[in-house]
Amino acid sequence: MNLNGQAEFPRKLTALEIEQLNFLLPENIDVYNKYRIRIKSLYVIGQGRLGEGNYILGKIGDVPDLSYSSLPVFASGQIVYEDAKVQVTLHEEFDEQIEFSINIIAGDNVSEDSKVTGGWTYSTWKPGDKSPFTGDELRTVNIAEKKNEMLLVLSKVNHSIWLYEDAKQYNHIIPVTNFINELLRGNTSIDRTKGINMNYIFDNLNKFKDGDFVKALVQYNKQWHKVNLSKIELKPIKEKASLFSKIFRK
Repeated sequence: MNLNGQAEFPRKLTALEIEQLNFLLPENIDVYNKYRIRIKSLYVIGQGRLGEGNYILGKIGDVPDLSYSSLPVFASGQIVYEDAKVQVTLHEEFDEQIEFSINIIAGDNVSEDSKVTGGWTYSTWKPGDKSPFTGDELRTVNIAEKKNEMLLVLSKVNHSIWLYEDAKQYNHIIPVTNFINELLRGNTSIDRTKGINMNYIFDNLNKFKDGDFVKALVQYNKQWHKVNLSKIELKPIKEKASLFSKIFRK
């Protein structure tokens, strides 16, 4: 720290920061382990746009590029210590820079000597596992014809959505609002007078058919390119028959 109490950059990640970020990056899963190796090769070059606890990794000589909004989340989770709870978020790399956030959301300061008592991360979840969140009920939808090849997961308790890709054993974290907008588009099974009320929508996930979720993901992915679906045999979407077709089917 300098005399003004501000962090001096560039600097290496601290041992505690590496430990906290590695919590999101299981070494036995290739896609996460590559990221684990990547972040250790970079330096903390400055703070991000969110201030304290939000930093940018990059190369020595570079400065944080804050001209664009945060990149999609690569991995996220919480670490529970004896006297604190910490939220850790790691974003996708862009132009050799990676944004990350480590924030205490409950309790006191954390040090290298603090004892970890629990925690959760999307990174280690796989089909058949219980929800990372206590008392939760997951809605899972197979997006592909092959079981678990591409599995959409919605958490009723945490109001979060992720997409498990079996080939990589990777969990893509889906931004909730954008996906829900696609899910509600043209859907008549939900009370539209409620608007985008997340509590209401996640409490009523059973009102949506699997095909609604498949269609929403396909449309969402066309705009945001979250995952490559070109080589996936998608589950067929059964469209509702129109009144006209019902009449002439008789």
